[in-house]
Amino acid sequence: MNEKDKISSTNKIIVELLAKHQWIHNFQVTKFFIEKPWNHIPEEEDWPESLKKFITTASEMALPRKISEENKSCCLDPQIKRGMNPKKQHEVSHMSALINDISVRTGCDVVIDVGSGLGYLGHVLTSVYGLKVIGLESKQSHTTGADKRLFSDTDDKIINVTFEMEDTPENRLEFKSLMKSCFQKFRKSECGKDMDCDGPKVSLSDSNLINHSATNILTQQKNTESEQCDACLAESNQTPIQTDSDRKNDEQGDGPNTTLTGNDVTKSDVYRCLLIGLHCCGDLTPAMLKVYSEADFVRGLCCVSCCYHRMVSQEGTYPHFPMSKELDTVMSKNHLTPSAPFLRLGAQETRARWKTKSEESHQSHVKAVAYRSLLELYAHQENVEFSKLFRRIATAGDFENFDGYIEKTLSRCQFSSTHGKDSMRTKLKALYAEYHVYFQYVEVITVSIIHKILIMLYIP
Repeated sequence: MNEKDKISSTNKIIVELLAKHQWIHNFQVTKFFIEKPWNHIPEEEDWPESLKKFITTASEMALPRKISEENKSCCLDPQIKRGMNPKKQHEVSHMSALINDISVRTGCDVVIDVGSGLGYLGHVLTSVYGLKVIGLESKQSHTTGADKRLFSDTDDKIINVTFEMEDTPENRLEFKSLMKSCFQKFRKSECGKDMDCDGPKVSLSDSNLINHSATNILTQQKNTESEQCDACLAESNQTPIQTDSDRKNDEQGDGPNTTLTGNDVTKSDVYRCLLIGLHCCGDLTPAMLKVYSEADFVRGLCCVSCCYHRMVSQEGTYPHFPMSKELDTVMSKNHLTPSAPFLRLGAQETRARWKTKSEESHQSHVKAVAYRSLLELYAHQENVEFSKLFRRIATAGDFENFDGYIEKTLSRCQFSSTHGKDSMRTKLKALYAEYHVYFQYVEVITVSIIHKILIMLYIP
């Protein structure tokens, strides 16, 4: 069986497993007491064959979790760590080492950091590895914060720009234009701040380049030699970047493909770029993949996706999931329709995380899910709408007991109910008394039965 057939076979098994056991994952956690998923637990005792098969299949289909030892994390200087919490330090130290390794393998000298935030990752890539970085961030406040972190010896190697990447042709054209501007800034920096140089004269996407040979373009460049500095003139004499079609023609003895399209560029035009993203939320990863496939100056891609459930849905479907036509066909045959709870599975914590939690932590998780679910149940039964006045209804310390959680909820949420707070307290407490017996199912199902049972199996 070749690699493609193996992937197809694996996808089929995973889809069939998820479709058969949708009751485990296809519900909103905050509606735990409304959906009542425990009613779907098979009424079989001991270890029935169906359960054994379920565990075996889930275990075999799990992706390997062993950390690669090929790339060692970099050591962060105290000044660079400024503002980073331990989690961010861990992410940045490992991700930067991986990115540097990929940039070396692909010959990239510029990193385009999509969703760069406050610029922590880009700062390390420049300070430790000497890479040029273009940070793209959708929030202006983050872009401003990233600029404040720059050191005097790295400020010419980092460009922070406010830009939101989207999967539209117009956005990709804007992206290419923006990159052209950034490349010119890097060129001017390389030529010397006191020199008046516009850099190389060939555009990334000018229509007049189409069907012009590389020789003609280099001739046009020589005609403007007096307007360029020595560094740019030296670069202008370099050979074009080879594309896949060039290599294929070379192997067939046909010589290089000298026809330039709107995206084909010579080495003097642009840099070799590595497109990266740490925490690429929702539809950002598909947008980056499209850019990677269309922009020739992007020679590599490295991203960590997250929050798949935040993908935009249109009329009950997700345009970006699945991206594979073959997988879409398999899912349709098994009546497995993507939903927000289903997509959350892609970002679910591993069994290793749950195995190391203390009993107190497990109980806190149970209360957090159960209390929030009781609030949803109350709103559902009373036909009441409520909205949060703050980002979080309650913090960890508010889950000590349900009475305290009720008081916090009443002060941090706005309800459409005409009932007074005393009436709400009474009804919420009555629901607690009725459903407390079902708290035992919360962690078994929300951790996922797959993870819970595998935890049991792996404990010595």
